[in-house]
Amino acid sequence: MIQVFNDPLLLDFIRVAISLPEDERAQIEAFVGQKYDIDSVAIGNYQVPGPKYVIKDVDKDVILAVGGFKQQRPGVWRDYMLTGPAAWEKEYWFQTTRICRRALDIMFQSKQAHRLECITPLARLKARPEIERWYRYLGYQREGIRHGYCANGADAVAFARVSHGHR
Repeated sequence: MIQVFNDPLLLDFIRVAISLPEDERAQIEAFVGQKYDIDSVAIGNYQVPGPKYVIKDVDKDVILAVGGFKQQRPGVWRDYMLTGPAAWEKEYWFQTTRICRRALDIMFQSKQAHRLECITPLARLKARPEIERWYRYLGYQREGIRHGYCANGADAVAFARVSHGHR
């Protein structure tokens, strides 16, 4: 049974960081400018202040994803998520997507956010166009390219979702 918990353990972050797919590892490297390090990623994401969640198949002891939201300024939050390989398997992809969309919805319903942001390297979107389709399903709209945004100078793409009362 798939369950979502809003109090992930550091161990949850470690388990996902160990099995993080290569393209997500490359994305983290592009943003931080350092070689992927399991401990740094797990601890760094665990320590981000703000709402967090972990998605698990509790029957199989499989962690699908951990993530949360980091406040950029009052009412504006940036999402982050680390996924295990199982998150996108046929058995789980729909539930993972639905849970992520609900997490975004809850940020608006709780009045914590009027804007949610997501940024990803342009190269990752070119290599995997299904990611942009997934962002659209979550309700994100592409805002544009952030030239030189990555640590290595590569471009990234910004997406945002704004609550209906703030458009």
